[in-house]
Amino acid sequence: MSVALLSVGRITRAGYSLHFRITGCKIFDAKDECIGKIPFAHLVQLLPRNWCLVRIVRRIQKVCTMLGLSVMTRTRLDHVNDLVRKYECACNEVYNVFGKDFNFLKQHSLMHAIEDFMSKGTSRNMNTRVGKGFQQEVGKMYQKTNGKNAECQAKRGGGGPHQEDADLEDHERIILPVSKERSSGHWKLGSPVRRVSMHRLEADQRGDLAFRDFNMHLREYIAQYHPVHQVRLEQQIQIQQCRVIYVKYQSKVDWRSATDILRCNPLFHGHPRFDSVIYEEDNKPLAVGKLHFVFRCHPPGDAVIDLALARPFGTTAWQPNTRTDCPIRKKLPLNNCHFIALEHIVRGILLCPIFGGQDGMHYIVGCIDEDMYLRVNNID
Repeated sequence: MSVALLSVGRITRAGYSLHFRITGCKIFDAKDECIGKIPFAHLVQLLPRNWCLVRIVRRIQKVCTMLGLSVMTRTRLDHVNDLVRKYECACNEVYNVFGKDFNFLKQHSLMHAIEDFMSKGTSRNMNTRVGKGFQQEVGKMYQKTNGKNAECQAKRGGGGPHQEDADLEDHERIILPVSKERSSGHWKLGSPVRRVSMHRLEADQRGDLAFRDFNMHLREYIAQYHPVHQVRLEQQIQIQQCRVIYVKYQSKVDWRSATDILRCNPLFHGHPRFDSVIYEEDNKPLAVGKLHFVFRCHPPGDAVIDLALARPFGTTAWQPNTRTDCPIRKKLPLNNCHFIALEHIVRGILLCPIFGGQDGMHYIVGCIDEDMYLRVNNID
């Protein structure tokens, strides 16, 4: 058990989940529901093969995520109905193995979830949180903040984008001006570093396999996708690194606009932070990559091109000890890094390493929020 707890500390830091601090076998500054969203990376390979408890945890994850939606459609209701049916089967399996009795009120209320949605249209006013004590509510509001100026964050609702706003370092509030060619783009670059020449960049990144032949590959990319700005061999390109991207996207939950803050920072609050992203790519319904270097390219003239050097995750046939429907991706070697135009980035995504499995294997944490779940499972 201590191995599983210590593994939590190795989970990627991301804006979608609270930060974990592990000491011995105790977990501090963490919420049960947050840890409950990412158990498979440190459980599947550390528990007995085909253990029924792994399957039931996965299914209750999915049920809770879907029941938390503020907007329901017929397709989503059908999906919830299917999840509840599978969860009941998992409960019966656990009962047969461990004798666990699931005959209690909250378990029974789950059977009426579809009827409640059909009659009310939302679950917003049908939960037990409203009746909890005041001190308990205040404690939860504080836990959603990052501890800095918590009162202001709590007044604004705490957590979500406000927690991210408070996490911003001073240099991250510096936003590069949007180029005229991309005035309608859904992204902005922040936390810029001073411009450097291509030769200086390659010298600074010597030894990093991702930057091998960086100059040549960038020129080839510009010639292929931006032929108007094609750079001749004798011309120089300047690079301006940026350590944060603000991406706007349409939430699949309620179709409203939302903002994701993605970081590519070697030292963010004392820790390296290289977020992963979903991006558009031909013939790949869910292309995923880890940001390695984000920059604004300045070819000769007034044009600018915003790009990211990303390390892709590929599909794999490898399966863990207990098979679940969590998507699995394998982190490819550094020499597979490629350029991604920022207009093709959809939003961030959280991947968690599978401890005890093959090197580079990761789970896509689809239950980290409702929008991510709908995207990963392709539900309208």
